[in-house]
Amino acid sequence: MNALKLPFEFDIDVIKKELSQFSKTDYQDIYNSSVALETLWLIHFIEPIIGKDGLPVFLPNDTLKKCPYLLSIFEMFQCQVETFRIHTLDAGASIQKHRDTGYSFEQGKIRLHIPVQTNNEVEMLVDDTKIPMKVGECWYCNFNVEHEVKNNSNQARVHIIIDCLVNEWLKHVFNQANSKN
Repeated sequence: MNALKLPFEFDIDVIKKELSQFSKTDYQDIYNSSVALETLWLIHFIEPIIGKDGLPVFLPNDTLKKCPYLLSIFEMFQCQVETFRIHTLDAGASIQKHRDTGYSFEQGKIRLHIPVQTNNEVEMLVDDTKIPMKVGECWYCNFNVEHEVKNNSNQARVHIIIDCLVNEWLKHVFNQANSKN
């Protein structure tokens, strides 16, 4: 399975309102060899602390605490979340074909996308198949296979990205989604 729409819907108007408090200077440029510099931006919403067992636990940072709805999204995931961030891909920019090794359900670590701003001219291709993501939806993609993004539009593509470790709760969510598709 290379992509699966999960059974969650989010209020994009509320998310956009919360994100409107941040300016371009609050975002960091992402250095990634598959992306041109200064075309992909992010804001991190969680940070690691060392837990009792010596392993990192990721908790909301001050930025996320300013965003109650986004915080509620983070808290609804009943699994270990290792990344919770906003990604903005500028208009006309693209992310070249690449693999995020180890990011597949079968390998126990997944990456989810919640589109906040997108349109039909933005293409998310996983194994050369276009994934029809709509705003407010939540999508799993197998990023262990080749994938790319082409923002052929005149507006930025904005996604919430969440990296999670697979547990029984996530297995149940995936089973629910598979039964609906």
